[in-house]
Amino acid sequence: MKYKKINEATVQCFITAEDMLEYGLTLSDIFERNEKGEGFLRDIIERAHEEVGYMINGENIAMQITPMQNQGLVVTFTNESPAGFRDILQHLREVLQGVSAELNRQNEMQGQIAQEFDEDRRMFVFATIHQAMQYTASIPANVSVKSHLYKAEEAYYLVIEKNRLSYKTFNKLSAQAVEFGNLIAVSEERMRYLNEHGECLIRDRAVSKLRRIYMA
Repeated sequence: MKYKKINEATVQCFITAEDMLEYGLTLSDIFERNEKGEGFLRDIIERAHEEVGYMINGENIAMQITPMQNQGLVVTFTNESPAGFRDILQHLREVLQGVSAELNRQNEMQGQIAQEFDEDRRMFVFATIHQAMQYTASIPANVSVKSHLYKAEEAYYLVIEKNRLSYKTFNKLSAQAVEFGNLIAVSEERMRYLNEHGECLIRDRAVSKLRRIYMA
């Protein structure tokens, strides 16, 4: 494994196929967030202190996981500060250039390399609708979130927009989401793909509607 420190808040870890084999891991372990995969991701964060001096300050950690053509992964993680989230989005373009469309169930979507990423929208992919509802239940009822829910390739995609939220609140909501799903960079190309090839389950106010169903 190779670490790259982007700034004090953000670190990238490059994991080869050999690393995955050594740990006895598959992509399913990582993306389904099972016990083995979660343990591996925690180990990556802990080792970052030894490798590049990354300080874990007790705040929520946001994590982006991107599969690569060589069957490896790039894991980017940050605390919930605005600078950390901006750097994750900025460095996604470099990482996504090596994505293989055949590595996981997001294959066709991951193959759409965006020219511009939208920092005022965040997209999260959840393996199940239950995970998506668990996330929405973690958001206070008095927080209004402009949001939309899609289904594609047996996964659920929740898009949240900054709209009238402060960046502090917007980033806090994003940090909460990565406890249940994975962050994906948003682009116009990706949104067009979802609208053309996926199914829009909830056009607007998806967060409040899913939260209401979950809490019923």
